[in-house]
Amino acid sequence: MKNIIDYIQKYGDLTFEEKEFNKVDALILSQFSYFKLDGVVPLVGTMLPPVTVKSIALSGKAEELFADERYRKNNTELFDAMAASRRFADIKLNHHINLVSNRWEMQFSAVTAYLADGLTHVIFRGTDETMIGWKEDFNMAFMTPVPAQVKAVDYLHYAAERIRGNFSVGGHSKGGNLAVYSAMKCSGLVRERITNIYSQDGPGFTKETLEDADFDAIKDRIQKFVPRSSIIGMLLQTQEHYRVIEASGFGILQHDPFNWIVEDDDFVYRDDIAERFSISDEAVNEWTTRADPAEMKVFVDKIYEVLVSAGVSDMNDFKGNLTTIMSKAIAAAGALDEGDKRMIKEVLSALAESFKDQIINLATR
Repeated sequence: MKNIIDYIQKYGDLTFEEKEFNKVDALILSQFSYFKLDGVVPLVGTMLPPVTVKSIALSGKAEELFADERYRKNNTELFDAMAASRRFADIKLNHHINLVSNRWEMQFSAVTAYLADGLTHVIFRGTDETMIGWKEDFNMAFMTPVPAQVKAVDYLHYAAERIRGNFSVGGHSKGGNLAVYSAMKCSGLVRERITNIYSQDGPGFTKETLEDADFDAIKDRIQKFVPRSSIIGMLLQTQEHYRVIEASGFGILQHDPFNWIVEDDDFVYRDDIAERFSISDEAVNEWTTRADPAEMKVFVDKIYEVLVSAGVSDMNDFKGNLTTIMSKAIAAAGALDEGDKRMIKEVLSALAESFKDQIINLATR
């Protein structure tokens, strides 16, 4: 089964003038946005010239990109393929921003890619390995906007002022949500210039947000893709149109862009979400719709506090310490009332299963 790296190897000799930008290219750039670009790509507010993928490869700084151990092997292979290709080697990267704040419960990052004359793509990073990034994801269930969504609108205005002509936006996971939200809430003049909005397994929005006229103004430009056993992308999924794609692995593993199956220059499509996950997704969405926002906030805060008490500072802590962390987390939840304790244990069990699958998958690569 072929993936985004195989796509580059097949079409990497074709520039964007020779083969137009497509949904697989958008997914590749979304994955690229997860790289640790600090000190490599010029920051927002600086006057430094953009850098290219090729120049990064030649600078000796490439190793700095792969700090997230969960994806180091695949990210290294992806970067090497991009740097060796005509298609991606000379794209210009600029206006990087990376903000993580425990105080504001925010994790936000974005970068702008100038692909060719008149072809620009604004990329919002999804949730990284920081615990506060995952906390903000949970906050989306009861809060709109979350701080990252506000920052995404600001960033889109900033980037649009520096882009000539039209452009597209996109992102994977939370990045897809930020792409859609920023396109909704930006100024009318900026919105008119947006050609396509790519949401790759990005969570949806509250009913109130989707009933806003701003969503109607962009909905026909949204290209949302979710894997067959989608979990993340089906959260708060009520009105956005989406297409189901085939992916290797199962459950949370299908969220990984490297597991999305590519055939030629497109994804492989399925008719619908797998029944087991469809039932689960509907139950979760019904719960988030009916639950009181104040109660949900308390619940999310408690889960976060339990994990922090167990010694989790970022998601890489789960690797190699899963059993110990889960034991400490369950012990930390012991002081809660029975209802909260039961719900938190269920969430922790689900997290444990997800990361156990990830660890097994990494070990067999």
